[in-house]
Amino acid sequence: MFLAAVNEKPSAELRKGYLWHIGNVEAFSNSSGYFAIGRTTRSTIEKFDETAGNFVYEELEESPFTHCVFDTELSLLAVAKKTSLASDAKGIAMKVQQLLQVSDSVLEYDVKVEILPIPDPEGFLRMLADAYRVIRFSATFHGPNPFDADEHFQKPLSVYLQAADGIAGKAQIQGDNLNREVLTEVTRSTAATGNEASARIIKARAERPVTINLRGDPIKRVYNEKNHLPQLVLQQFVELYRRVRSNGRNTRRDD
Repeated sequence: MFLAAVNEKPSAELRKGYLWHIGNVEAFSNSSGYFAIGRTTRSTIEKFDETAGNFVYEELEESPFTHCVFDTELSLLAVAKKTSLASDAKGIAMKVQQLLQVSDSVLEYDVKVEILPIPDPEGFLRMLADAYRVIRFSATFHGPNPFDADEHFQKPLSVYLQAADGIAGKAQIQGDNLNREVLTEVTRSTAATGNEASARIIKARAERPVTINLRGDPIKRVYNEKNHLPQLVLQQFVELYRRVRSNGRNTRRDD
């Protein structure tokens, strides 16, 4: 459905006077590719017409755009930040989400499009691993989307959420010292699905419990816009995703 929606090259006025578009669609494979997203705005400038010898008003149209690469097998989308479009990549991703939501392919099946940031879980995982005890753990979840969600938490709760016609949820467990291996798997799945997690830990024997959180900005990398190769960028983000999800294990479907 994502590919069908992107290939429609949808356009919509997402804010008065700002017409957003998806274009420049290019396929790398049956499940991956590139597209551009941008907006068209009109403005009036003051000019001097040397032929007539008068000052005049002239309407100009501009359409700044930025780059996106995707892999539908991994439900992965990487968006290049461009400050003339939004203050950060999350703002641009929201516009992609809104454009896909109004595409005929999505409207036909009456589904909700969600594009969520993938936070880097490594710092959170280090604090879990180094803690003297982990006494509480909670995570959010959304409807079923990721094929590689963990069997303990994200997958069953996402199915439950869909069956109950829910949009999002949060679950919490607690104990004297929770199993780190299970928490690590759930944390990686939670990050890979764009959800958030928190834990209550005791760092050392005599210390009081503190709360740590998995949330924040999506994973970022810097590229030269003029010289970057979109296929190479996608390959690098696929590897980053694999590292987040499974510490390097292959996460692709076998079918």
